[in-house]
Amino acid sequence: MPAWLLYTIGVLVFAVGLLLSIALHEIGHMVPAKKFGVKVTQYMVGFGPTLWSRTKGDTEYGLKAVPLGGYIRMIGMVPPRPDGSRSRWPRRMATAIEDFRQVSRSEVEAGDEERQFYRLTPGKKMIVMLGGPTMNLIIFLVLFTILVTTFGMPDIRPTTKVASVSKQVQCADPNRADIDLCSKVPVTAPAYGKLQPGDRLISVDGTPITSWNQLVKIIEPSAGRTLSLVVDRDGTRQTLSVTPVKNVKYVDSSLKKTKVAGFLGISPVEQRFYQSVGLTGVPGKIGGQVKLGVDALGSYPGKLKSLWETVFDGRKRDPNGAIGVVGISRISGDFARSTALDVKDKIYVLLYLLASVNLLLFFFNLLPLLPLDGGHVAGALVEAGKRGRARLRARHDPEAARARPPIFVDTAQMLPVMYAVASVLIVLTLLTLYADIVKPVNIG
Repeated sequence: MPAWLLYTIGVLVFAVGLLLSIALHEIGHMVPAKKFGVKVTQYMVGFGPTLWSRTKGDTEYGLKAVPLGGYIRMIGMVPPRPDGSRSRWPRRMATAIEDFRQVSRSEVEAGDEERQFYRLTPGKKMIVMLGGPTMNLIIFLVLFTILVTTFGMPDIRPTTKVASVSKQVQCADPNRADIDLCSKVPVTAPAYGKLQPGDRLISVDGTPITSWNQLVKIIEPSAGRTLSLVVDRDGTRQTLSVTPVKNVKYVDSSLKKTKVAGFLGISPVEQRFYQSVGLTGVPGKIGGQVKLGVDALGSYPGKLKSLWETVFDGRKRDPNGAIGVVGISRISGDFARSTALDVKDKIYVLLYLLASVNLLLFFFNLLPLLPLDGGHVAGALVEAGKRGRARLRARHDPEAARARPPIFVDTAQMLPVMYAVASVLIVLTLLTLYADIVKPVNIG
């Protein structure tokens, strides 16, 4: 199959999967809303011009041209303005808020008074608004569980076969090394000119070598001592003498701590495989992915600097920096056409990318900022708190409690916050879109 066709399939698989995720997210909002009696006038996947729509009952179902999100339209999202109330915002902003309120409430017809969203109890409001993110979480859980129980978790195991031989001794961190260990004059690596890529280690000083870690444990304490290595080279066994030198090496893959140890200057051929996971091990793996998702969301603000430098200063794109839907779609295509992966690897990667995006959408939508779902949940919590406080006061003054009108949080007053958050999201979307098109992340 041509590479361009594989690339296209990879992009389409991710795009369709993302559209289905968006559609299910909005269903997560719509189903409980209708269950609680709210009138839902629109269910749309995408933004912009409508490509297709069909009306069934009170709801118009449709697909729009820009597949970067979706929405449902519920009547009465904001309450009417209380009689005699005054806005705390300056006049122009207060006018904008009332214009927004009027547009928002324009679909409320006679007989729909009890079908407005704002009239729901705080608990029901939270269920409706959490329905979307919860659907993203369910998609992640289903996809990830299928992956780890059918494929397993991808892992890498170093073999006893040599992949490369260093020409010179190089310190892990020269700034933290002794001058004798990291000389400014290049020192030839002990294995250079003796071992070759493709050699398979058989034994060291008569000890059979069955794993790379076993070899490392023998080499590291043997600096300055000549070792006898038996290798298999093209089917023929050869005996070589090498003397490890002292060097500064990293302690582990975290690349944070170093140690002084024997060094030969060889690296292993790595074998990729899938580590099977039983059902009892799935919760732990899910917990690890959740932690990665939280860390990714928490580190996102720090990634915006590199994105800004890429767009405005022309710097090289950070492969671990911020990336958008277009960028992830291109990565999906790159994986699909890669010659280094087999079909199983490609299926795993595409499903894993889709699962990861749904997990991030779950966390992102929970941020307590309007117009995100978490912002509406925060408003419902505030409303619940005010109602609870009013009930406590009612114990001391029942008459006043009966005369008191129902308490609703006026989310329309948060219009300036919604504008600010929406503006930031639009700018970030445009920046990532530009970077994903002009300087895309390449997987290598």
